Amino acid sequence: MGLTFQNIFQKIKKPFQQGLSASEVTKAIIVSLLFTVFPVFGVTTILLTLMAIKFKLNLPIMVIVSYLATPLQFLFFLPFIHIGETIFNMHHTLLSAQEIKNAFDVSFWKTIQDLLLELICGLSGWLFIAFPLSIFSIFISNKIFKLIQNQNATH
Repeated sequence: MGLTFQNIFQKIKKPFQQGLSASEVTKAIIVSLLFTVFPVFGVTTILLTLMAIKFKLNLPIMVIVSYLATPLQFLFFLPFIHIGETIFNMHHTLLSAQEIKNAFDVSFWKTIQDLLLELICGLSGWLFIAFPLSIFSIFISNKIFKLIQNQNATH
């Protein structure tokens, strides 16, 4: 048995498919995307690991999807903050590096408080948009997989 591209590919692919149905892989991808856009930088891999352990999801797939989709976190960061600001009926205060620097020059603790408020707005926007969208996606994918399974059973 020689080392061909096909053999190497099969060895790499095996851990990612270990005992997982298409439905479980889809759930892992959806959960990974949900936590990839989480508006707190630096905690994505920890959250993915906790979710994979809690819900018995495929962590390697989740981490790969997360790394590939990381630009989405940067893309959605400010929109989530703006959505949160809309929810709380407030205006942003510190959304540029210069504004943050100037605020630190005036008051360190007030700036920390304002940044935490921006973070809360971002988390609120994430909970309002990304979380329900992920739940809905899992629900729809489960329905699709059941429909496919029923069609296969009747044929």
